[in-house]
Amino acid sequence: MVARRSPAKSPALPSDETAGAELHPRVRRWIKKAFGKLTQAQELTLPHILAGRSVLLSSPTGSGKTLAGFLGVLDHLQRAHEAGTLKPRIQCVYVSPLRALTYDIQKNLLPALKGIGLEDIVRVGTRTGDTTASERAALKRKPPHILLTTPESLAILLPQAGWAEALSEVRFVIVDELHALAENKRGAHLMLCLERLQRRVPEGLTRIGLSATAAPLPLLAELLVGQGRVCEIVEARMERRRRVEVLSPIRRDPYPPSGYTAHRVMQDIAGIVERSRNVIVFCNTRSGTESITLRLKNALPKLAAKIEAHHASLDRDVRLEVEDKLKNGELRAVVCSTSLELGVDIGSVDCVVMISTPKGISRALQRIGRSGHSIHTESHGILVATNVNDLMECIVCAEMTRAVRLDAVRPLERPLDVLAQHLVGMAMEGGYTREDVVETVRAAFAFRDLTEAELDRVLNYLEGGGRSLERQYRENFGKILWVDDKLAIPNKKVEREYLVNIGVIHTEGTISVILGKRRLGQVEESFVKRLKVGDIFVLAGRMVRLVETGVAEIRVEDATGKLPTVPSWNANKMPLASGLAHEVALLRTELARRMMGELEAGGMLAGALKGPEATGTVAPHLRGPEAGGTPVLLSDWLVERFEISQTNAEAILRHCRNQLRVSRIPTFDTFLVERFVDESPGADPELVHFFFHSLIGRSANDALSRIISHRLKEAVGGNTMVTIDDYGFLLTVKSFQDLELEAWKELFLPEHAERDMHAALEHSELVKWNFRGVAQTGLMVPRNRPGKERRLKELRWNAEILFRVLTEHEPDHPMLVQSYREATHTYLDLPRAVEFLQRTAGLEWHLIPVPVVTPFSFGIFASKIKEGMMMEDPEEAIERLWREFERKTGPER
Repeated sequence: MVARRSPAKSPALPSDETAGAELHPRVRRWIKKAFGKLTQAQELTLPHILAGRSVLLSSPTGSGKTLAGFLGVLDHLQRAHEAGTLKPRIQCVYVSPLRALTYDIQKNLLPALKGIGLEDIVRVGTRTGDTTASERAALKRKPPHILLTTPESLAILLPQAGWAEALSEVRFVIVDELHALAENKRGAHLMLCLERLQRRVPEGLTRIGLSATAAPLPLLAELLVGQGRVCEIVEARMERRRRVEVLSPIRRDPYPPSGYTAHRVMQDIAGIVERSRNVIVFCNTRSGTESITLRLKNALPKLAAKIEAHHASLDRDVRLEVEDKLKNGELRAVVCSTSLELGVDIGSVDCVVMISTPKGISRALQRIGRSGHSIHTESHGILVATNVNDLMECIVCAEMTRAVRLDAVRPLERPLDVLAQHLVGMAMEGGYTREDVVETVRAAFAFRDLTEAELDRVLNYLEGGGRSLERQYRENFGKILWVDDKLAIPNKKVEREYLVNIGVIHTEGTISVILGKRRLGQVEESFVKRLKVGDIFVLAGRMVRLVETGVAEIRVEDATGKLPTVPSWNANKMPLASGLAHEVALLRTELARRMMGELEAGGMLAGALKGPEATGTVAPHLRGPEAGGTPVLLSDWLVERFEISQTNAEAILRHCRNQLRVSRIPTFDTFLVERFVDESPGADPELVHFFFHSLIGRSANDALSRIISHRLKEAVGGNTMVTIDDYGFLLTVKSFQDLELEAWKELFLPEHAERDMHAALEHSELVKWNFRGVAQTGLMVPRNRPGKERRLKELRWNAEILFRVLTEHEPDHPMLVQSYREATHTYLDLPRAVEFLQRTAGLEWHLIPVPVVTPFSFGIFASKIKEGMMMEDPEEAIERLWREFERKTGPER
């Protein structure tokens, strides 16, 4: 793949002096009348599309990105109509990861077609999972010129004979929100679709990728166009004004009394909503979304009717209603999880509030870009820190966001279940030899390194289920065969089952919630099992009471004004991105270096700290007047460097100084391990807590802790209680598992880490849970039968039986291999954990016995007390830990 960058030009010159001059006069006149001139994104992208070259456009939200992708298409359609060559076939396929985005695009294309004079000539059609049977039939009878669809719906069309002619002359494919597809199965799924489409289009496809905040662009370009093809890269540097602030209810006290922080957070957010026309509040979990919605309504009773929740568990009609109200200016605030991050047109939003950081800079920029949604307005984002550790992360995130320092995307590699699904689709299309299969599949970026052995195992599975199943169950699992050396399907039943099981989003245990005659949304099956009739919970920002339970739905009634139990969907928190974790570690390192000098100068260096760090050179700006020069307070450095208030800077410093009273500050070049025995009343004296301050993010710490706990069990026996965090993990062990420093070092050797990870996962529910999804995507356990959806209990039972059989008799079965791969590379971050293990030999280790949980361990210990608590609960736990800290260490000096 050859990626070429287009040089940046001066922004938005008059259209008749730039690329706009190459447009058809009708299109050019419409542009001038509607907008006056092209934006820089449009000006730089247009020449490539007009010339038939594939292009990746990266530019900020609100820069006219979508129109930049469509301008060349509109020009082509106008010229084809004029020449009399425009046939009733699809000329452009627009693919979005969001169904809602396709509806927005259709609505926005109509004025353009009318302005050009093509409204009665060019047809625009939408084909998604929401398209009705009658609408689908109409689209097939009379195909649109522009098809707006999703990856899943495109995959449904490809093997159907009735769509073959309609798709035979596609010239353009626009992939919107490419960054949202880059790291997951939907991206791999889409790119295989495009390779299959490319094979049937003689002239080839002009691929147009649209992306906002993502890097590195050459990698995204290769993902878009596949192996061996040229892609132009356009980076429009039209910098919208961006204001990023950090808001914290913490004043001078980093450990406020119980409830103070949460109460003050809501006061501050309520104040922002009162002062603004439209606000979006982002939370990192769906349960947090419901909680904040409810609290915000209670804080602003006069505006309660204009505050709504929005997340993926809500019914589509409920979500669309909220979106429409937001676009029409009828709402003051919408509280959401990730559902409004992507480019749905949401109208004019004054500012975006983020409760804690979104754990990565790309996501932060995406969220902030939802405000001031036009070229000439300012984007305004507010990061809200709910505790002092969160505050340190927020100030680093704000700094990186202002500087647009992005984390590199990590594309998914060789998802074998996705491959299996597409091989069945290829068999339905017909005409694929083995050589054709290899060429088509390897052209897709995710499968560029697919080995012959991997392909053979997947083909063998699809022919009869695999070695362990084919003798008795070939008819059940056989989905392909070879006829005259070409891929084919054995019967029509396979075709029918395939068409109702396309996609990579597997069925999970969710129950529909019905209020009156309306479906509000869904909650987890595990949550419903804990409820009894009469219990009250929150959904869509409404308090509802359970009145009746059924097989796949529950009925509720309004319970406004009652105390709720909030469901904890999506309880796993977002993992911290590597770049942000690295920068937080560097901040801690710099603070430790500067504070060592401050403490040494004041003669207050704790006994535990008298080591290599304590003898370091004192930073010049920390020296007193007697050393020459004017002293600069460390708090002033924080204020100037990170643009925060003096009180927040002092809270951070007090937090660090308290840590130094009994331990060390974890840094980038040290590995701090704290040993704590809880002697409080009721605590088990046989338990020993080891806090490992590995600053590598939640997913990597999850992987690392599993490896270490497995090795500990192998070395001395016994099980271990594990608690993970973005900045470390806690192992709670029995007294016989209490190790000295050198013994712990032995457990952190990098050799055989992957083998030990695999062993640790052997009897893990994580692999089994992953297998359920893999088995559905790989068509081993179809989630649907033609005409009906299978019950979740049946899906789980079938997956459970197959998992046991394969684990015992065929551990190299491709669906089982894929399950382990997802467990270690998607849900856990094994590569980053292994990288840390490789670094540990060069780190300076410190095993420090501490008399109390230290401030930098408060968060991890609070999670241990009760994982996934509501926002005030961790604060109560931290406040209790602080009282204990004060009792054991005495007043601050």
